[in-house]
Formats: sequence, structure tokens, C-alpha cells
Amino acid sequence: MNQPLSRYVDYMYSYPHKTAYRPFPAPVSLLPYLEQLQGRKASLYFHIPFCSHKCGYCNLFSLQTNRTEYIATYLDTLHRQAQQLSPLTAGLTFDSFAIGGGTPLLLTVPQLEQLMATAALFGVHPSHAFTSVETSPEYADRPRLNVLKKAGVSRVSIGIQSFQDEELKAIKRRPRQNTIYQALDDIRQMDFPYFNIDLIYGIKGQTVESFLYSLEEALRFQPNELFIYPLYVRQGTGITEREPDGVCFRMYRAACKLLQAKGFLQTSMRRFIHHPSTDAEVSCGDEVMLSCGSGGRSYLGDLHYATRYTVCQQCIAREIDEYMATTDFTVARNGFILSAKEQQQRFIIKNLMYYMGIDKAEYTRRFGEPLDRTPLFRQLAEQYWIEETPERIRLTPEGLGYSDYIGQLFITPGIRQLMETYSY
Repeated sequence: MNQPLSRYVDYMYSYPHKTAYRPFPAPVSLLPYLEQLQGRKASLYFHIPFCSHKCGYCNLFSLQTNRTEYIATYLDTLHRQAQQLSPLTAGLTFDSFAIGGGTPLLLTVPQLEQLMATAALFGVHPSHAFTSVETSPEYADRPRLNVLKKAGVSRVSIGIQSFQDEELKAIKRRPRQNTIYQALDDIRQMDFPYFNIDLIYGIKGQTVESFLYSLEEALRFQPNELFIYPLYVRQGTGITEREPDGVCFRMYRAACKLLQAKGFLQTSMRRFIHHPSTDAEVSCGDEVMLSCGSGGRSYLGDLHYATRYTVCQQCIAREIDEYMATTDFTVARNGFILSAKEQQQRFIIKNLMYYMGIDKAEYTRRFGEPLDRTPLFRQLAEQYWIEETPERIRLTPEGLGYSDYIGQLFITPGIRQLMETYSY
């Protein structure tokens, strides 16, 4: 094996990471990429990069602000972006829609309704496309939830992180237990088809017992999805320490055991579901996604693009200002064009990190060659972290717990160099 990495070095949620993106020498027209994707299913994503409070662990592209006019101007810009892009995407079928952030439910009821009207420019209606919305407890109130329910939103995801005030303070998150319980009650009573709760483990001072307490509290509200995230110490955030890897891993293993006993299916290192899954029909690695808003990323074939990634508040504000001053949204200015090799790596990483694993026949169909059993695969097999059948290569249960370590090993030297030399 290479030099050992921490189990919790980084979240491999996509590839390549935004820190591998760079400004293009000249703006890249989206039209030829969209033409190549005609007939494909796609996801639509609206990014709302605003929060009333920036949590200590957050390295997302989000700005702490409640400025009414500023947010209104941003939404008008997003609508203008949609007006320019929607005619170019007529050949796509948007079967899923997500609103993320930031804190999307920070928006007022009329603004949420405006956002739904903007989605309609793409032919997207939440009652006909699987629609997911993120929120935090202080904004998951009845009026806003009613807008989502009336629109036909399928999934609501709420970030709780911990049910212990001291742990919330340790990650610089506002401890509001009354607000948390009220929000969870309201969401549960709304009976959305999919209800997800996020929790964090590895907080300084947290124990296996205190994490399981939070998990049990979350389960009282009958979510049919749970995401459990290890805490990261990352550049640009307000967190400088967490519990050691060994303690974090014990929390993870205890959570897996409890959730399995409760009938949950683990689909990745972080995700556990308690509802019928159609994941067997889904393959990761070449999904089509179009994003509107500053900070959202788009995947159009081998073109990946987004506004410049940053974590400092001043820099995020500057990027949002530049976004709102943009006149032409039909071109990409910052991103990465994947080579054939990088497309293969993306397919491997995205599928291997998921419980279904890599479909070897599909890999051959997509790339015209069998999956190369590199020394890295052999080394992982020797660690009992992957298993192979005639049809698939997948992580073992032990390997799932090392997903972040394993994912890092598949990053190509070129991408690694770009990530390590990125200027925030």
C-alpha cells in the first residue's frame, strides 16, 4: 500500500474535486455539449448559497447573510440564468430536481414559490420530478414546509448534526433543542415520502454513547434516510480538532450495527435507507446535471464547470457578486474537461464508493475495454476491502468504512497536483 492516509481525510462525493477546476483560456460554449446529450435524463440543481449562521465545520460555498435585497437580486439572477439555459436544454428530460445550499428554506414563502416557477422554465414540476430540498431546523416551519408539500416535493433533508448542546457548541452550531424538536415534528407530520436527517460523528468530546444517543433520538422521528458524516478538520473552517480516527471508527461501527438492527440498508459509508430502493437500476459516474446559481456545479458529458470554489466569506461574496453581474450564462468560464482516462477514473470511484459496486460489463460497454485489474485493486483485495464476482467489484462491509481512504488512492497524479496547488 501507499503511505497510509487517515480514514477521514476527505469526502469523495465527486471527481474531480472543484479544487482541480481552473479558469478556461476562453469561455466554453455549452451548446455543443448539450447537443451531444440530447435524449438523456438529467438532474436540475438550484444553489442557494446563503445561511443566517456559518457553522464551524462548514467548507461549503455559502455566505452568512440575511440581506433581503441582496438575496432578491440573486434569485432574479438565477431566474435570468434559467431563461437563457432552458431553451438550450430542450433535448434533456429532467427527472430529478434538488435545491441545496446554504440553507434554501432561509428564503421567504414567496421566494420559494418564485424558485418553483423558475424550475418550470425547464419543464420541471416537483410533483412530476423527484425533488429534494435541504433545510436546517430554524427554517423548517409550517408555512415553508406547506409550500414544499403543496408543490409535491418528494424529499426533505434536515441537518441536525447532534442532539447534544455541548457537541453543537463544539462545532460552532447554534444549540436550539426546542427548535430542533419542533422542526422534526413538523416534517414528520407533513409525511413527505422521503425524510432524511444528517448527523455528525467525531466531534471533540463526543463519545460512542453520546453519538448513539443522537442516533436514537433521530430514529424517534422515523426518518427513512439517514446520513452520518465524519467530522473533518479542513482548510478555511473554524474547526481545528476532532476525536482521533480510532474513536470515530468505533462510532461509525456502532451506528452501522444499530441501523442494521433497525432494518436500514447501508448504501455508502454515509447513507442508510429504510425504503424500497431502485439503486440497482442506477449507475454512477456519467450523470448529467445542470446547475443554476453561484457555487453549483454542472456535469455535461466530459465538461464539468462551476463558479470558482472558495471558502472564505469575502471571496464567496465576491464570487456571488460576479455571478449576479454575469450577462451570458451560455458559456462556462471555470471548470475541467475530462480526458478519456479521467472519465474512467470517475466511473470507478463513483461506483466503487457505492454499495452496488462496479458493473464490469457496463464498464466494458462504456469504455470499450475490460476493467483493468491494477495492482491497486489487488492490494485492496489483500486487505479484504473489496470483493469480486464475475459481474462486479464492490467494497466489502469493512471496505465501506474505509471509503474516504480508498477513494483518495484512485485520484490520478494530474488531478492530485491540481488539488494540491489550488489557491483558495
